[in-house]
Amino acid sequence: IAGVPGSMPNAAWEGDLKAVKWIDMEESHGGCHGHYVRGICVYGTGDLKWLFNSTSMFANKFELKTYPLTVECLELRHRQRTLLQSEVQVEPSWYF
Repeated sequence: IAGVPGSMPNAAWEGDLKAVKWIDMEESHGGCHGHYVRGICVYGTGDLKWLFNSTSMFANKFELKTYPLTVECLELRHRQRTLLQSEVQVEPSWYF
């Protein structure tokens, strides 16, 4: 919203907003390696490569209790990518 503190009226995003695997579109995404809930994939570890290659800003759906390794791998990947972009010297203790 223009004029709001912190606004970025000229900002843009290329890609899909959400990474979603719909049950009726399996031919386009290679299927769900977790399980489906109401027609949407709950991601498992087999979906990580697809998620890593996605240009989406967000991903939907995760179940920490069912697939904890999926969430942990994504968290580690995000942390590594963030540290690689650091403009200050990265301390070894910042890594897991």
